Amino acid sequence: MTILHFSDTHLGFQAFDIVNNEGVNAREQDVYDAFERVTDEILSRKPDMVIHSGDFFHRPSPSNRALTFGLEQLNRISKAGIPAALIAGNHETPKTVYNSPILRAMRAVDGVFPIFRDEWECFTFGEVAVHGVPHINDPARLNSELARMEPVPGKFNILMLHTSLGRSFLMEEYGEQIFPEDFESKLAGFQYIALGHWHGRQKIKIHPNAWYSGSTERFSDAEIDTVKGYLWLKINPDLSCDVELNDIPTRPWLKWERSRCHEYSVAQLETELAEFARNNNTRDAIVSVNFMDILTAQSLELSNLKLRELFPEAFQIVPKRRSFHNNAFMQEIDRGSFDRLDQIFSDYLKSKYPDSPETADKLTRLSKKYFPEM
Repeated sequence: MTILHFSDTHLGFQAFDIVNNEGVNAREQDVYDAFERVTDEILSRKPDMVIHSGDFFHRPSPSNRALTFGLEQLNRISKAGIPAALIAGNHETPKTVYNSPILRAMRAVDGVFPIFRDEWECFTFGEVAVHGVPHINDPARLNSELARMEPVPGKFNILMLHTSLGRSFLMEEYGEQIFPEDFESKLAGFQYIALGHWHGRQKIKIHPNAWYSGSTERFSDAEIDTVKGYLWLKINPDLSCDVELNDIPTRPWLKWERSRCHEYSVAQLETELAEFARNNNTRDAIVSVNFMDILTAQSLELSNLKLRELFPEAFQIVPKRRSFHNNAFMQEIDRGSFDRLDQIFSDYLKSKYPDSPETADKLTRLSKKYFPEM
């Protein structure tokens, strides 16, 4: 039996103010394209079933476009006679009881088995038992469901979780959870653990067959070095499992970074950037440019407009500037040169927002009420 495992598709995600010819946010379309590539692989390779381990949508109330697209792709899989099981992740789980879980809509598609209620559920497909524990906001309810969870004897048991198996897989997101240590011993009863939440595709050490399939697109520069795609499982007669990694093409994301920029001239930094542009294919790529410990004067010269001149073919340039003076601001201020605390703070804001003086001015005006008259 063969199974395709993918996760964290985040349909409806948007970033940057760029739209395509159809008026769709370009990054939103990237996410749809990645999902469609996986669907094309499913229809081409024809696994016996498909599992998706959470964050199908990016929000609990996705847009009409995201919902329609997701249902269309699941319908393609359904028409091919391939069953699909999904669990809810933290992104699509409502924060209150007043909203209906969006995965409920998946019940309308034949052969799709969504797991979204606050409970452990299990579906059997021939020799395979697919278990799912969706994201559950209430820790006490989560613990009670994990206590109930049991593998089916004589079956190849797959457990789908959307969680961090250990702190190293946290993503600093609202609502994310660490799998409770008290229940880690129960994982040994499952032949494969299909993990979602962490966007890197990798096997983890806590269980011999626990895998994060990763996301199908990149959502931050922390994922620059990760390859996107899906996992292909082949279940053997002895109920062991072989896992194959499969890639899909995605928009390239590159990163240039220079620490201690204050020790370099602007000309030297420009030369490095130009060399990076020559040595990398930046066409239609997202390019992160990180200036660490940079002086205000350098930031002004290496403006966003200048960066666009250096990377004219890039899809989007994402600059990050960490001011050198921010590292030890109070130590570097010659306090005798200022008469007022509000002036000190005003100068700090100007150094913090060198490319947005209007922002610095606005924050200066708003902060005045917090400083005593002197």
